[in-house]
Amino acid sequence: MTLARVTNASNYGIMGKCFSLAVLKNHVTISSKFKPLTPAQELKAGFTRFQSVIWALYFKEFKIRLGKSKTGIIWVLLEPVIAMVVISTIWLIIRRKTIENVHVMLYIGSGFIIYLIVRRGITPIPQGIKSNSSLLNYPGVKPIDTIFARFILEMWLHMIASILLFASLFWILGIHPTFPDPLLCFQAIGIAAMLSLGIGLLLGIYGTFYESVGKTVRVFTQPLMIMSGVIYSMNDLPQRGREALSWNPIVHLISAFRQGAFGTKPFAEYDLLYAVYLSIFILGISFIAYYANRFRLIQK
Repeated sequence: MTLARVTNASNYGIMGKCFSLAVLKNHVTISSKFKPLTPAQELKAGFTRFQSVIWALYFKEFKIRLGKSKTGIIWVLLEPVIAMVVISTIWLIIRRKTIENVHVMLYIGSGFIIYLIVRRGITPIPQGIKSNSSLLNYPGVKPIDTIFARFILEMWLHMIASILLFASLFWILGIHPTFPDPLLCFQAIGIAAMLSLGIGLLLGIYGTFYESVGKTVRVFTQPLMIMSGVIYSMNDLPQRGREALSWNPIVHLISAFRQGAFGTKPFAEYDLLYAVYLSIFILGISFIAYYANRFRLIQK
C-alpha cells in the first residue's frame, strides 16, 4: 500500500509538472504568433523544460527508493565502507598493513570510490527507462530524461557514501588522505562519472529492447572488481599482467585518484588520456544510439 501511494503521488507530481510544461509550451506557441522567439529564448525554454522534468523524475526515484526499502538506502550508503572492511581484513590477516605506504583500509577504500561510480552505470542506471516506461506517454518526458534523473540520484548517493567512508576512517583510525593533488582526484571522478553515464545510457537503450543484454553484461562484469586494481596495487603485478589490465579504463582512473589523494606512484602503463578518450567515445556512441532509437523507446 505504501509503495502504491508513493508511486501514485509521484505520478501525480509528474503529471502536474508535465501539465505546467504543456501550458508553458502553449503560451510560448501563442506568443510566438505575435513575436518569434529568439534562439536564446528557445534555448532557455528548452532548458526550463529539461530541468523541471529531471527534478520531477529525480524526486520520484528518490521517494520510490526510500519508500520501497529504507535498508536499500542504508546499503547504498554503507556499501563502500563494508566492502573496504571485508577486503582490508583479508590483507590484515596476512599481516600487510600498508600498500604503497598508505594504510590498507584507506588504499582499498579509495579504489572502491572510483569503481562503484562506474559499476552504477552497469546495474541501477540502465533500469531507469524500464522503471519509468509509463511516464513516457507524457509529451514532456523523454527516455533520456529517466537516465539522467537516475544518474543524478546515484551519483548523489555515492557522494554521501564516499564522505561517510573517509569520515569513518578518520573517526575510528585517525587516518585521512593528504590530497597533494586534489584536482587530479576531481578529474578521475568526473571521467568515471562520464564513463558511467555512457555505459548506463547504452545499456538502458538496448536493455529495453533485449532483456538478455543486461543479464549478459552483469555476468561478464562479475570479475570487474578484481580486474580494476581496486584491492591491490598495479605496481605489484608483473609487466604482462599490467599490460593486460591496462586495457581497462577503470585501472587508470583508480591510479589517478590514488595519485591525487596520496601521492602514490602510477604504474608504468598508466595513461589517463586513454580513459578520457574512451569515456568520450562511449558517451558519444550512446548519444548516437539514443538519437537513432528515441522513438522506438517510447513505443516499446
